[in-house]
Amino acid sequence: VETLLPSQENINIRRVLGNLPSRAADNLFWYARYLERAESVLRIVRCLSARSVELDQVRGEGRESLQRLVRLLVAWGAIPMDRAGDPMLDIVTHAITAEDDYGSALADVRSAYGAASVIRERLSVDSWKLLGRLDSQLSVDLSEADSEADISDAVERALTTLSALSGLAQENINRVAGWRFIDMGRRVERAINTCRFARSFAADRANADDLDILLDLIDSQITYRSRYLIGVALGPIRDMVMLDPFNPRSVAFQIDQIRRHLMTLPTLNENGVPDEPRRLIDALSGEIASASARDITPAMTLGLEQRLMKFADAVGLRYFLQRPDRVPAKSLSGLA
Repeated sequence: VETLLPSQENINIRRVLGNLPSRAADNLFWYARYLERAESVLRIVRCLSARSVELDQVRGEGRESLQRLVRLLVAWGAIPMDRAGDPMLDIVTHAITAEDDYGSALADVRSAYGAASVIRERLSVDSWKLLGRLDSQLSVDLSEADSEADISDAVERALTTLSALSGLAQENINRVAGWRFIDMGRRVERAINTCRFARSFAADRANADDLDILLDLIDSQITYRSRYLIGVALGPIRDMVMLDPFNPRSVAFQIDQIRRHLMTLPTLNENGVPDEPRRLIDALSGEIASASARDITPAMTLGLEQRLMKFADAVGLRYFLQRPDRVPAKSLSGLA
């Protein structure tokens, strides 16, 4: 019987998946950014819930630290300004489950789901199951929660699911362009959020409560305690949060990972001149590699945050379809 189908003997071996469309890269990038935003909101809520159990006994600097957390939720759109003075249980519940506030954890997860639905075939069945589970965990009715401890339990379950999603992305996706855009999205959002945490809780006059909260937000309590026998101190924490290349939560670590991804992705210019995203991230990498903990000021942190946001915009202009007159990118053939 004659057939045009390849036989077992003449099938060509392939180790790449073909082209990565600009639209797919765009949605993968934002899928990861939205999930990272949801994680940051949940970490803020966890800190608030853990520290407000005895809020009536908290005075002075401790209460001000908690108010900084609430102001972060307002700034990120997780709760409206007019609810910042509500009871703490109402604030954290709203930040988790509000459907109409664009920065709530549930809204971020649903935005990630929307981005992922456009490139559904690029995510595994397990990823979709975890996304559905995460939505269910955050959309449950928490109005009957008796205490912040109940909220903390719900947050821990959601953070565990987010960790599982992150693990799937790291262990189950081929190291091709699609994965690189997922990881770049996660890294740039984490770096931006970490800068915001540092500006709020590692200012020049940061107190012990501020610094302890910052370690919780970047999940580095164990690392800090294993390195330093003294209590929390501003210099070491600034170094760990901003400059430590070995801390997977630091800004320096995120920038290094982003730079590695850009070195692998194709360039637009054939004359050897780096593209705008590469120029921006190289400048950030050099600045943060040469800085010391004494150089880290709120002004410098804000500058890094703004340049990271500019970098994210440059990635969009370079790789994603934005407007009819944009410069066409070369094909990402062989990197999907």
